[in-house]
Amino acid sequence: MQAKVEKKKRVAVVGATGIAGQQFLIALKDHPWFEITALAASPRSAGKRYEDALRTPNGQVSWWQYEPIPAAYRDMIVQNSEELNFKELDIIFTAIDTDAAKALEPIYASHLPTISTASAFRMEADVPLLMPGVNSDHAAMIAAQQKNRGWKGFIVPIPNCTTYGLACTL
Repeated sequence: MQAKVEKKKRVAVVGATGIAGQQFLIALKDHPWFEITALAASPRSAGKRYEDALRTPNGQVSWWQYEPIPAAYRDMIVQNSEELNFKELDIIFTAIDTDAAKALEPIYASHLPTISTASAFRMEADVPLLMPGVNSDHAAMIAAQQKNRGWKGFIVPIPNCTTYGLACTL
């Protein structure tokens, strides 16, 4: 039985123009708990309609998923990943490279829960790598992270795909 959610959590996907960001969009598009209310990327994409931000110089759209761009996102204006309005969000999913993650994710986490695909914080002592069904008890580390760092939110990176696959089979 699914838990009833009174109000969907407002989500930003940072790195929305990349392949992993696109995967977040597909995974979350009909999610019962989350509503994507902000798409963010580099300053190069900021200010453009999402579909236009995906366009290459020769006019092709760099959409790498098996299903079309969800209509709900096509006309959303991409925000600058350095200028998110935290008051309009409840959670942030990031799909950015490690250097960008090192700079941006602590800023995000000081305000909001931040779920990351980057490896930037995977080896930190107070940062859990949560794998549902494998180590859910590690979620207790989140409170320690918030206390240690003085954050309202937290960073939880996902493990890389190989780690997750192996851990599930063990």
